[in-house]
Amino acid sequence: MQAAKPPYRSPLVKAWNAIASAARRPVTLDARALLVAAQRKQPDAPPPPAATMDALGVLVEAIHSGRSALHPFGRYYLEQMFAGLLSNRMRLAKFWAEHPETLADEVRQPVIVVGLPRCGTSYLFNLLAHDPEHRYLTNWETTVSQIPPTPPPVTLRQDPRRRIGKLLMAFQRHLAPGLESIHEFHLDGPEECTPLLMQGFDTQALAGMFDAPDYSHWLDHADHRATYQHHRRILLTLQRCYPAGRWLLKSPDHLAALEALLETYPDACLIQLHRDPVQAVSSWASLNAAFRGIWSERIDAAELGPQILERLATDMDASIDARQRLPADRFLDLQYRDLIADPLGQVERIHAHFGLDFAPSTRARVESFLHGDRDKKRSHAYAPEHFGLSAERIRERFARYIGHYGVAPAR
Repeated sequence: MQAAKPPYRSPLVKAWNAIASAARRPVTLDARALLVAAQRKQPDAPPPPAATMDALGVLVEAIHSGRSALHPFGRYYLEQMFAGLLSNRMRLAKFWAEHPETLADEVRQPVIVVGLPRCGTSYLFNLLAHDPEHRYLTNWETTVSQIPPTPPPVTLRQDPRRRIGKLLMAFQRHLAPGLESIHEFHLDGPEECTPLLMQGFDTQALAGMFDAPDYSHWLDHADHRATYQHHRRILLTLQRCYPAGRWLLKSPDHLAALEALLETYPDACLIQLHRDPVQAVSSWASLNAAFRGIWSERIDAAELGPQILERLATDMDASIDARQRLPADRFLDLQYRDLIADPLGQVERIHAHFGLDFAPSTRARVESFLHGDRDKKRSHAYAPEHFGLSAERIRERFARYIGHYGVAPAR
């Protein structure tokens, strides 16, 4: 088991903390101050909904009541992050008020990959992204701004948001150089929905990023419908600039909100991947340790592991209950082992199940991707023991899930 230890610090962070500590600057966050900072950036925009501010308040209070132990740079980083999420939301509200025609369009039959994090969803996501009918999110659309530039660029690569997104990705690599060995970030996508959902401050991603158990408990009963309505409006806005034949979406956060997801997108095609939760929990803990290392004084692996286990298992239990109330024909279940054994066959199966055309040109694109992917090096190593867990404990907590979907243990 790993004990609490200081995470990686870049020279910038070390210098920042030294100067701030000498000046005795506070390392606390304040939800009201974050709103004021966002309003300075968007003085003419409507304020965020009360539910959004309430969720942010719960998160901020939980960060301080937990053991996140923010250092000075961490406080500054989170101020920029949270105020940025509020600012983006406010800019969108102003844009919709000025361009109500944007919301008159439709999001038709999106294909949505769901499942535990780190269970092969990214691999499947990348496979499906080679269907030219699929429009997916780019990293810079989700992180920089969802407002289309004026005048609109001729191509994606000429979009000014892309240049900013590239700089943000480089800065993230500077702060946490090991992050991309755990999870790949592609500037031009496909990117998952998580950064958009975070504008509602009610996602399990935020529960993993912080040692904030009270926030995670609050999530157990959070109502995600408003966040998904906001998500739909963002997709309508994005496709205004770059049209979508059919959206391809993914996020581990969707698992906790299946009813809100299908209420928002009733014709969605949902593919749920299933994998031994030992791999999923261990890898997700590893990823969130890297995120916590950006802003926290220390990372207590023995606390992190059980937090991740309970959050993911609670969401999975809720998803099993939800699926019993939802139309079965909107879902297709895939086992991770089958995806790895026959990826092309599983892509064909998905298209056939939902009545989607699988053109010969799409097949060729997928085959080309698979050929290149075979030679790809993967270096991320993780084990439950690194985070105060064991395979037996994880499988015991996920016993209902394993039995319900017939998930085989990893060899």
